[in-house]
Amino acid sequence: MDLAATLRRAGLAAAFALTSLAAQAQDVVGGLVERRLLTHSEALGRDIAYSLYRPAVAPREGEVWPTLFLLEGRPSETDWLDQGDAQNILDRAIADGVIPPMLVVMPVAPHSWYVDNPDPGGHGRMKTAITQDLRAALEQRFPLARCREGRAVAGLSMGGYGALLFALDAPDLFGAGVSLSGAIAPPIGEGDDERAARADRFYDKAFGAPLARERFNAWNLFGKAEALRRAAEKPAIFLSIGDRDRAGLLQSTTLLHAQLLRAGVDSSLRVGSGGHDWEVWKRDLAAALAWLGPRLDTRCDSEIASREGAALR
Repeated sequence: MDLAATLRRAGLAAAFALTSLAAQAQDVVGGLVERRLLTHSEALGRDIAYSLYRPAVAPREGEVWPTLFLLEGRPSETDWLDQGDAQNILDRAIADGVIPPMLVVMPVAPHSWYVDNPDPGGHGRMKTAITQDLRAALEQRFPLARCREGRAVAGLSMGGYGALLFALDAPDLFGAGVSLSGAIAPPIGEGDDERAARADRFYDKAFGAPLARERFNAWNLFGKAEALRRAAEKPAIFLSIGDRDRAGLLQSTTLLHAQLLRAGVDSSLRVGSGGHDWEVWKRDLAAALAWLGPRLDTRCDSEIASREGAALR
């Protein structure tokens, strides 16, 4: 073959490759992000702020979206978007068919620990505000699945604790829960004053000031897991943590996984490399979405949701 022909063939191959890459890029239709939205919460007696990720294309008639509540860590408000690359991770997962197009809501609840705290000066009834008031507001605005099979909750660190709390405490609302390096800890034993003192400095007055051992234990995940033994509905659970994370978190995550299995819960544990940081959480969010995708089912009440859901703005 002469040189000219070889160059022509090489040029055609390069052009084909570029066209193929462009076609692949076009397959990734980016979702739309809205930041710092507000909706009124009766539970809080004030507005609650949140950010949203939603697919760019509305569902077809008769179809609905699943909902993922994605909870922030202890001091953060929009870190999932600013540091966690959540938008790109979700775009790719949807484009690859790993998850269906879904609405992802990221509530703003720093230092609340996602519990209901009635104390004066506290963060208020945050769990109820998110799982009831915010959920209802979203289901009025968007065509969303209205049943547990179409809802999931995930979070990192403090948000990992919150995600498990929501899922274990309300399996009638959430079919799946995901904890990424969750702030999981066993109950505080009676007379364990040293640990109670450390916890008092760590939990931002969410369980009383000073920390009340009885309140902390009432909201504890190990007790919630044990209660699921008698539950008719059990959420599926995904736990992940880095092998160089804090020793207490790694141990507690492993122990909770074992207790969930004993309670008959479909629990998966992933221990990967890394510490308590965004490289781990970004990687594990992608893995969690791959786990979650097959567990979502929006057929449960799609007809009701599509009829009653408000038109997209």
